[in-house]
Amino acid sequence: MKKIIGLGLGLLLLVSNASALDFGVGIKAGTVGAGIDLSAAVTKTINVRLSLTNVDLEGEDETITVGDTVEGDIDAELDLDFGANALLVDWFILDGGFHLTGGMLRHTGEADLTGTLLSTATFDGGPISPGDLVGGEISGELKLADSYQPYVGIGWGRKAGKGGGVSFTVDFGIVLLDPSVEFEATASGTGISQAEVNARLLDMESDAEDELDDFEAWPILSAGVNYAF
Repeated sequence: MKKIIGLGLGLLLLVSNASALDFGVGIKAGTVGAGIDLSAAVTKTINVRLSLTNVDLEGEDETITVGDTVEGDIDAELDLDFGANALLVDWFILDGGFHLTGGMLRHTGEADLTGTLLSTATFDGGPISPGDLVGGEISGELKLADSYQPYVGIGWGRKAGKGGGVSFTVDFGIVLLDPSVEFEATASGTGISQAEVNARLLDMESDAEDELDDFEAWPILSAGVNYAF
């Protein structure tokens, strides 16, 4: 979050030195965290906007159920890092604040998992039990996207240079994601081999990614306050 604020302030100083340019700065919060918007007027109806958001949630305790024919539980701790970087174009189609938005957005959301398998689970590749793993431990990483994806949306807010002043802003849109999951664990040497552990983990990853298919179209909703110069 500190990096985002620092980058935003640096860009704001850069923009403020361009005296001929109408611009705006805002703060917001929503489904991809909290952050800042920096906007500049290109024409009377077009603004370009840089949006930077982030939120960190550490030490979230969860019980995760895995397996198909026989299900087992993982007692897990999640460190969540949600955010987005976006370059957007706002088209103010009416004289007011309503606008259509398009651009490219990278959802930076990811989660690091550290957990302990509590009971035996069975996958297509066969069973895996706590005793098959060193300490019964499983770690993993979830990423919602690794590249910029198209974003489309609508919103409301004062455009840069439109008389100046403070206004309320709201944005709603959709961005496509490509979730991926990776798990790691070390065979204990008293049960199945490391190759068999890896096969079970691949099945676990596949199951998790199937569950995440519902998140391929991620809703973006944010609200905040903007000051237009």
